[in-house]
Amino acid sequence: MGFIKKKNKSAEVDLQDTVQIDKAEDPKKKSDKSIKPRSPKSMAGKKVLRTVIWIVAGLIFLKGAIAWSQGTRIINETNIYGSNETIVSDSVKGFATDFATEYFTWDADFTADRNKRISKFIRIIEADMGLKSFDVKSSSKVSSAEVYGSVVLDDTHIDVTVVVWRTVTMLPNQIEAAKGTAEKPVPITKKAYMVVPITLAAEGPVIESYPRFVSEQTKGSTVDPNSQMTLVGDSTLIEKGAELADSYLRSWYEGNVTQLKYFYADNVKPPASLVKSEFTYDSLKKVSIFSIPSSDGTSSTYRIKADVIVKSDLGEPFSNAWYLNVVEKDGKLFVLSNGIKQPEEKVSTVDAKLPTDDVNPASPGTDTGATSATPVTDSIETNLVGTDTP
Repeated sequence: MGFIKKKNKSAEVDLQDTVQIDKAEDPKKKSDKSIKPRSPKSMAGKKVLRTVIWIVAGLIFLKGAIAWSQGTRIINETNIYGSNETIVSDSVKGFATDFATEYFTWDADFTADRNKRISKFIRIIEADMGLKSFDVKSSSKVSSAEVYGSVVLDDTHIDVTVVVWRTVTMLPNQIEAAKGTAEKPVPITKKAYMVVPITLAAEGPVIESYPRFVSEQTKGSTVDPNSQMTLVGDSTLIEKGAELADSYLRSWYEGNVTQLKYFYADNVKPPASLVKSEFTYDSLKKVSIFSIPSSDGTSSTYRIKADVIVKSDLGEPFSNAWYLNVVEKDGKLFVLSNGIKQPEEKVSTVDAKLPTDDVNPASPGTDTGATSATPVTDSIETNLVGTDTP
């Protein structure tokens, strides 16, 4: 047994030596840290971009398909030329003047009637408008109320300035009246400028706050000399202008449209109808002629200022001033305009037959006003434009 154990020990030593020799012959290789394995690149960004491109292409295709199915559409294209000012309708102005008339009209002995009349115009404010019965010392009656100006504050609020002329009669002194010695009061004429604040409700105009009084507008004193036209001193031209003005205005006051057409220029349409004036043309008082510079510099255009005398049916004489724009042609003067816009002719639709081949565009009508503040322009042109795509 001892021999066997010894032999085993010798074999173990030989095995260890063999392992050491193998390790010596096969040295451990060092890892190369500078070389790293490559990781696969992320494709998420490209997928998102590819998805967006397909969505956009799909929308473009869908839009084109919708446009093709709808066909050619007509778009109403409106071109606005000139100033885009805002005007106040006649109904709102009339509302303001009616209120001003009731506001300044009362009887010293019965002011309650004034409160009742004013209540038809107002809302959420006192009907007496500050005029208490015990403070009234006179009677007031409006002789005229006219719109002086208007300002559009916004879509629903408008300030209308009304000038009011009224006759005021003071009450007599109570002590003298009791004694029977009181003199009859002399009526006094008063003038006032009142701003009426109007609110445009769905049902119509209404006043929700008290009016205010403003001072009279001062007259202008400085005029740019460059803006004035040149006065013509040619006696021959003045004589022609006086003859034209006298004949034209006489026919105008008489309502003689047959005679008037001979005074107009060839490119101007004379009025088709004219109502005879309530006043009678009497005589030509004074004529002044001013030259108007033309854009092309070839035509001779003038403005005639004619001061005339007209008389009422009671024989009362009044002075009127007319301005006639005229043009000289072949040694004669012809009227271009007289400063009065004529209403367009209206064609009756009763028993009317439209032509089958030609369609005549309807002529624009005159301005009749609206129920609220609306923009106004010098001219509006409407075209119909065909499009294949929206």
